[in-house]
Amino acid sequence: MNRPPISVSATLILIVLNAAFWLVFAFIVALGAIQSISATGVGRWVMVVLALGVSGFLTGMAFFLMRRNRLAFYAGVTLLALIAVLSIADQFGWPDLFTLLICLVALGLMLKDRAWYLKSSKAVPKQD
Repeated sequence: MNRPPISVSATLILIVLNAAFWLVFAFIVALGAIQSISATGVGRWVMVVLALGVSGFLTGMAFFLMRRNRLAFYAGVTLLALIAVLSIADQFGWPDLFTLLICLVALGLMLKDRAWYLKSSKAVPKQD
């Protein structure tokens, strides 16, 4: 099997880094370390579940992107764009800037390498 371009590897690393960020964020919120979220009661646990969901989805997306799954490519583009837009929709701080930059760079690299992601990894050359 051909090795992926370096930009594909960089994209996958960024996606996994983003997933790790959301996992850490979920634990911080669950522990009540963010005062403004801790005061919301049920809203705190909604944030934990959403952050864990995003973390899991990003991890799964990276796994399937390595295998050139077409659905993972389109879901990934959609999710990264959604995270980027939503990160500036509320109060904007350093964590938001971190996720925004990771999402935009990963999204740009995914679009740049879309031919690699959309080419079937099971394609076998014809033999005459």
